[in-house]
Amino acid sequence: MNFHRSTVLNLAAVALVLASCQTTDLDPPTLCTPENTATSVLADEIEANAGSTLILTERLCDNEGLSEVRWDIHNASDHAHEAGAEEEGFVLHSGTAWEVLEIVSASGTEADVSLAVEVPLTVRGVWDIVVSIVDTEGNVSSDHVTQLHLENDHLPAFSVALVNGVDPNTWEGEPVWVAGSEVTLQGAVTDADGLDTVTLALVEEASETTLWEVSWAAVGENVLAFNEAFTLSGEVSGECHVEMRATDALGNDVETGFHVEVE
Repeated sequence: MNFHRSTVLNLAAVALVLASCQTTDLDPPTLCTPENTATSVLADEIEANAGSTLILTERLCDNEGLSEVRWDIHNASDHAHEAGAEEEGFVLHSGTAWEVLEIVSASGTEADVSLAVEVPLTVRGVWDIVVSIVDTEGNVSSDHVTQLHLENDHLPAFSVALVNGVDPNTWEGEPVWVAGSEVTLQGAVTDADGLDTVTLALVEEASETTLWEVSWAAVGENVLAFNEAFTLSGEVSGECHVEMRATDALGNDVETGFHVEVE
């Protein structure tokens, strides 16, 4: 009888110890960065130049203790995040393979952290910056998102004014072209150092087959305007992309463009 009572008391003690070891911290960490911080993900947008060093700064807070913060920088084209900045309109990107994923340790209930990002000379356009925080109990904050606008004075710059007579900035989603119809492209490419070669092409994505192409030798010109028309084959269908390539007098080259659906 005494043994049974002793066993019950011991089991109760073990249960009490186990209960005391279980976490009661279910509150996720937060960003408490001052609102006027220009290089915080809480800013409406961040601007930077290709070839520069961008310093991103945040203040992290948690009621118990911080563990780490994660920065994820990736191209903003063709998708939108539920939180943060809305999807951009028509943007011609370059350097689309560039991305940054960094995790930095943090401790205490409040910490100032920063990340130095080397922006390569090959990028132009809009990137997403996503920040998330983890505390010592494994609670994860919601994603905080803003957009990074990257300017580039080193690469030739394309602009598209009209596609089939329509300003692409008014597009809602990917444009749809009809097989067998005529397509018109109007725009320009500029470079302060002088252009060398410029090429426009339509490429079928599945086969990487070039369906149409036009090139110019624009040696020494700072601006090349184009107004081109071509007829789609009646046999073309599916995903295609308009490739726009240029090289300047210093050998800097850029490849950009946009996707279309042909049906």
